[in-house]
Amino acid sequence: MTSPLDPDLTSAVQAFAAHPRVLVATDFDGVLAPLVLDPMDSRPVEGGMPALTDLAALPGVTVALVSGRALAPLRQLSEARDPLVLIGSHGVEDSRHTDGLALDEDQHALLETLAQEVEALAERHPGVRVEDKPAGRVVHTRGLPAQEGKDALAEAAALAERHTSLVVTPGKEVVELAVAHVGKGAALLALADDLDADAVFYAGDDLTDEHGFAALADDTDTARAGRRLTVRVGDGETRAGFRVADEEAVVELLVALVAARRSAGRSVSPAPDRSTAGG
Repeated sequence: MTSPLDPDLTSAVQAFAAHPRVLVATDFDGVLAPLVLDPMDSRPVEGGMPALTDLAALPGVTVALVSGRALAPLRQLSEARDPLVLIGSHGVEDSRHTDGLALDEDQHALLETLAQEVEALAERHPGVRVEDKPAGRVVHTRGLPAQEGKDALAEAAALAERHTSLVVTPGKEVVELAVAHVGKGAALLALADDLDADAVFYAGDDLTDEHGFAALADDTDTARAGRRLTVRVGDGETRAGFRVADEEAVVELLVALVAARRSAGRSVSPAPDRSTAGG
């Protein structure tokens, strides 16, 4: 494992911190908070949210939590406050917007059907936990015997074969079925564009975060792509440029980023806000 104190990562942090306008974004579960059986029992490790709050207070820095969680529980569990930006439901929800999630009539009808079928699935597989989201349902199997969990996830995936407009997002012992989806990669690039960011930092641990790493690497703004700082938390194949061991290592990394940014002494004009209130 690469340590947050690894010389290459330390150098990358210092180079990133020197850019005028930066976006610092992280996933929540598995990055700021350990993975737990019940998603609502999740809590950030000590020091992570304060470090992000410190970063958000520095000139030219925007901080965002980019999560598969719905916006309301993400705000509740992280206790994030303005000016931190919250991107929920894999990009479908954005705390900068005031009108919530917009679904058309067909999507509302499909969501109702999905809710009923996932509830029936959970009844067939006691121990499965179902997370309600504004645009879908998430089936969690963490803690179940391996075969039982595999069977439950297979049934969840089969729902998408019956309802072909559903978007399926698999993860670690979890699968999300959504009637609307943006994706972390698209959400990160859209936010970077809105902020006119010169460089983007992103830390994640899951399959959905790999979409974010890939999108940042393939950014059509090639200069910004070259300045990215991406960090995979934990094991697994990755397109991230660096790796750290766990949530505590993420805290060390964020603290180092705060110190580097302060040392850089950046003072820049606020980035133009291209987001549309209510949109």
